[in-house]
Parts: sequence; C-alpha cells; structure tokens
Amino acid sequence: MDLVSIIIPAYNQAGFLAQSVRSALSQTHRALEVIVVDDGSTDDTPSVVRTLADPRLRYVRQENQGLSSARNTGMRASNGGLLSFLDADDLFLPDKLTLLVGELQARPQVGLVAGQAIPVDKDGRPAGRVFDRGFPDPANRWLLGNPLHVGSVLLRREWQERVGWFDETLSSYEDWDLWLRLARGGCLMGWLPRPVSLYRFHSAQMTRDGGQMTRSSFAVLDKVFRDPGLPESWKQLRDQAYSHAHLRAAAQAYLAGNYSRAKADLTKAVDLNPNLLANSGRPLIDHISAWLDLPKTSAPLEFLAGIYRNLPEGLVAPVWRRRGMALAARRLAFDSYLRGDGRAARSALFIALRHRPDWLAQRGILAMLVRSFRARPA
Repeated sequence: MDLVSIIIPAYNQAGFLAQSVRSALSQTHRALEVIVVDDGSTDDTPSVVRTLADPRLRYVRQENQGLSSARNTGMRASNGGLLSFLDADDLFLPDKLTLLVGELQARPQVGLVAGQAIPVDKDGRPAGRVFDRGFPDPANRWLLGNPLHVGSVLLRREWQERVGWFDETLSSYEDWDLWLRLARGGCLMGWLPRPVSLYRFHSAQMTRDGGQMTRSSFAVLDKVFRDPGLPESWKQLRDQAYSHAHLRAAAQAYLAGNYSRAKADLTKAVDLNPNLLANSGRPLIDHISAWLDLPKTSAPLEFLAGIYRNLPEGLVAPVWRRRGMALAARRLAFDSYLRGDGRAARSALFIALRHRPDWLAQRGILAMLVRSFRARPA
C-alpha cells in the first residue's frame, strides 16, 4: 500500500492533540507515518506525545516559526509518497485515507484528492454546514476563495515538489495559496462527496483572528496578480476576486463588531462587482446569508440582524433585511429540523414567518412547523 505521511503542526494545543493523533493512527489504511511538529509550544505538548507510543509516530520540535514552517518541517522529515495534513485540534474520520488513497489509485493522473469536512465544536458536536462545495471549475475560479479544509486533502508528493512549500510569509490562508499554485500548475484534482475529516471550532484557534485572516487573504491575491506570467483568463477575474476578498473582510469585521470597517469593505466589494446588486440585491443577500455557514457566532440570526442594521448608507434597503432574514431563518430551521432539534427549528421558523408571513401558505413550511413539535429535543 502507498505510504501516507500525516503532518500535524502543534502549537499550544495539548488539550486536543492526543485525540487528533489517535484519529490519525487509527486509520483503516495502515501504511502511514505521523509526524508531530511542535512549533515551540509552552504547554504540555511534549508530554502528550510521549504518552502516545507507536512506532509510526515521530516528534519534531522547533522554535516557534508559524504554521507554514511547521508543516514544511514535517514534510521535510517525512518519507511517504502521499501527504496529508491534520491540525492539532482537528480529527480524521477512520476511513479518510482508505477512501482518498483508493481514489488516487484508481485515477493515477490525479495529483490531489479531497473529501468533505464536518465542522464541530470544542466537544466534537456538529456545529455548522459541511464543507461540500467541491472544486471550482474552471481552475481560475480558485481565485474566488478557498473551498477546502486542509484536513480533507491527500496530495501526491511529486506535486508538492513541483509547486513548492507552504508560503512561510503567510500567517493564514497558506493552504489556499498552495491550492492556487497547484491549479495554476495544471494539477488534476479529484473530489469525493464523502465526509473524511472533522474541523473543530473553538475560542483559542487561529482562524478566530479576523484581522489576520483578512490580511492574508489579500496577500494571497496580491501574490497571484503580481505574477507576470498569469494567464489572461485569470487576470480577467481580478476585480471579482478582490470583491470576494472584501466580502470576506466585511464578514470578519461584522463578527468583530467593527461596523465602520465592515461598511467600508462591503462598499468596496460592490464597487468592484456591481453585479452583487443585480436582481434587487439577491447576490449580495446570498453572500451575507452564507456568512452563517461557519459556526463563529453562537447567535447566528442576531449576528445577521446586526449586519442588516449596519449596512453602508448606499446599500440600505428594507426589502433586503426582510428577504435576507427570512431566507437565513428558513435555512437554519431546516438544518435544526434535520438534526432533530424541534425547539430550534420552531424558533427559526417563527423568525422567518415574522419577515415573510406569506410563507404560511407554503405546505412545506407548515409541515415542518407541525412536525417540529414531534421532533426529539436536541
């Protein structure tokens, strides 16, 4: 079987690390090695690793140099022809490698394969929508954002050697930068619509730093568009790519309660892509609603209402708030209903109907409302 090298960068995540490493070592695909790279942790990371005795597990320590450096150190120390990445607070599902190695064996022309990732909270409970968008098509649409969780990927080493290492100048979005280089380099990619990893959200993780993520998002695009050899089809997406980056920046600013910054980014996004206002603003409403997909707020509809109360002056439209709140609440109601949480489903449905009372005439809405009273408590 193909040897898979699993690289786990660790920085002060001792509370999650043991579970993460065990999820890697317990893969049904047995030909693997796990390399934990301690990036200068000051917690109990070394002792945690010592308790996990396994001949396939290695421990490397370096001075704190950041996530990209730790991943690169792990790859340099590894031996596998296939590379997989697992952050110290995330988890692999048991069949991840079996599924993805099988895909690569069946499709030798493919250089990278990925599956779905399930967001979970600090206790491992589902906490958001599955990462299931698949790959952008055509390849230049990778410029519009990163659809992948790094833990859902399996990469042939030969392709990493072709396009280079993780960029150590980036403090975030370093994985998106690598996927962009692979796409530019002609790497064929395969998508498996099956969950393979768990992506944990908690208060201490790096992805909570919205300012850092915003800076890195623009740095990745600046790097791409500085390339004099960039194909024309990629250049044509420049304004749209930066518009999407400003939308992401606005989302982070709204999460932080920095409404002046959020308004500026939202205005810039629309300036760069006026099509966001087409069809009575429906594309922009859809983008704003999509900000609820990741569980970075404990009260998603309150967060959304705060956005609509703090839109830029030129974008204020009452119909947007009614439509956006109704659509988002209906979606959250449906998600809660599928989880069997009748109380949360009813609460969201009542909010949706407050904004769109005409929906009571829809049989699906009415049926969900009735059935929610029979759903088991969450």
